[in-house]
Amino acid sequence: MKLEIKLLLVEDDPSDRQGFEQSVTRFNHENGANFTVVAFDTLQATLDKLDSSFDCAVIDMKLGDQGGEGNKILEVLDKANFRMPVVVLTGTPDEADSEFVHIDVKKKGDAEHSEILKDFHQVHSSGLTKVMGGRGIIEKSLSKVFRHNLLSQKNAWKAYGQLDSERSERALMRHVMNHLISMVDMEEENCFPEEFYIHPPVDEGLRTGSVVRAKDRSEFFVVLTPLCDLTKRHDGEFNARKVMLCRISALEECYEELPESKNNSKGRAALRKNLLSNAKGSYHFLPNTDFFDGGYLDFENLTSIPKSQFNDHFSAPSLQISPAFIKDIVARFSAYFGRQGQPVLTQPSE
Repeated sequence: MKLEIKLLLVEDDPSDRQGFEQSVTRFNHENGANFTVVAFDTLQATLDKLDSSFDCAVIDMKLGDQGGEGNKILEVLDKANFRMPVVVLTGTPDEADSEFVHIDVKKKGDAEHSEILKDFHQVHSSGLTKVMGGRGIIEKSLSKVFRHNLLSQKNAWKAYGQLDSERSERALMRHVMNHLISMVDMEEENCFPEEFYIHPPVDEGLRTGSVVRAKDRSEFFVVLTPLCDLTKRHDGEFNARKVMLCRISALEECYEELPESKNNSKGRAALRKNLLSNAKGSYHFLPNTDFFDGGYLDFENLTSIPKSQFNDHFSAPSLQISPAFIKDIVARFSAYFGRQGQPVLTQPSE
């Protein structure tokens, strides 16, 4: 059974509205899709019926005499946290205000309706709106956590809130996130590279797993200072005297570290295989994505810098390695330097 994709269309011109609806009918027939259009021709009618049930939206800007009325819809979508892809399709693209939500602005006559629908369909098929949308998995999961877990603990959290409401709120957020993570199968054998990172990072604060760039050269590093030493105190400072960093090497740089006897096609192929499978203890593979080239953490290429000098030499974090993956990196990093090895035992001659 095909899942319905509910599309909000806001267009005051009858011919433009009819033309888009005809494009939807044709797209459904040609692609086996199931778009259902809910169309409005005025700003007020749209605002009266706007809710979280929509999966995507196409919005005109000029819905009145002044122009730019479509921005009011964008503002409501943003403030109500209605998470869905939005295309502004208008004859006056300069009027669109992208402050409120991430939107794609297209000019009437230049944009193909089929391309807009194709993008919506692919986004929906990816699961993005089914997870993040107002009717999505996260909303359902949050409701389950609230009903089955948190309500039974409310007396304890009420007490924490009386002591320090801000701290209680932060703790509740962590607690809820832990419940959500426990609902996900973290033993999934195959993951996608984008899952490895949080991009862009939630803020500019340093954490274990923050990826930073040296300001004077094109080199990237991962922060490996323990998180407890990077947690800011009430005065805004953290405990660590220095920030420990591990350099990210490109594959060619890893080849250069091979001994001369193994720096050949066979040795390079073996090293590459070991690197990609994390079979070499002194390295850890970081996958590449559209926003990051990836590379290999070289546990033997460490540096540290006083925290007072960090901002002079390194940029703010450009991305963050996700918690589930940074734990594995820290464990392998610790195991590499904690290993003792087995000495060669000399057997007494008989």
